[in-house]
Amino acid sequence: MLEDCQVALMDLEKVTFYFLQFEGEPLVANMPMSFQVEGSRQALKVCFHLESFYFLQLPPRLRSGGGVKIFPVLFTQALESMEGYYYRDNVSVEEYQAQINSSSLEKVKQYYKRLRAFYLDQSNLTPSSTPKAALIDKLMRPLNAVEELYRLMESFISSRRTPPCQFTACGASGVGLLSVSSELCSRLGATHIVMCNSGVHRCTLSVTLEQSILLARNHGLPPRCILQATDVMRKQGARVQNSAKNLGVRDRTPSSVPRLYKLCQPPPPDGDP
Repeated sequence: MLEDCQVALMDLEKVTFYFLQFEGEPLVANMPMSFQVEGSRQALKVCFHLESFYFLQLPPRLRSGGGVKIFPVLFTQALESMEGYYYRDNVSVEEYQAQINSSSLEKVKQYYKRLRAFYLDQSNLTPSSTPKAALIDKLMRPLNAVEELYRLMESFISSRRTPPCQFTACGASGVGLLSVSSELCSRLGATHIVMCNSGVHRCTLSVTLEQSILLARNHGLPPRCILQATDVMRKQGARVQNSAKNLGVRDRTPSSVPRLYKLCQPPPPDGDP
């Protein structure tokens, strides 16, 4: 599966998005946007046709024909024991995962450098009455947070499941890498795609956790309610429908992962961790 994901990433690197304004009637009735795909697997061009209102919201570079490239990265961590499993040539699955994560983190680093240079370029700063020092501080705070997340990711990848939370379930299972990589990519404006072997249990558990975190981060959900919201979403909706279509698929999520990554369970008795 990891090999398939890597091939898909290589394909995505060859995709470019362009934006055009509708000329005449929309391609699809009553839809403000439609798209066309041109090219081959070696160079794919996706053209989005937008109504005038939406097209005029785009930056000048995109309105004048500039394209948007994709920077795909893959961060992987098995939510089950991989001890004793080998990828090939005496390379363990854990070592292979670390190689993939290291390569992806380097791509993130290069993207972050370009983003940082853009934000701190004086020519890109709009005129402001705010003192220069305060403006730079306002820009640096989110950039510094990204750097902290990057260093934490390095520790997860290089120390073989012995990050700062090594004495917790988060560190014991390695699942912390997924949460930190998600936060790191979110701060860089990335879109997430979550996958697991069956797409039934571990995948939907991770997705519902992501949804609850988004509710807390962007829509005012109190952090103390994240677990409750996650449990609610796991008892109805897409997760339940997905499980019903895949009866008999066993949940391989190990007992060592934090409760947030498990199926709906009652809270532990008083006194238990």
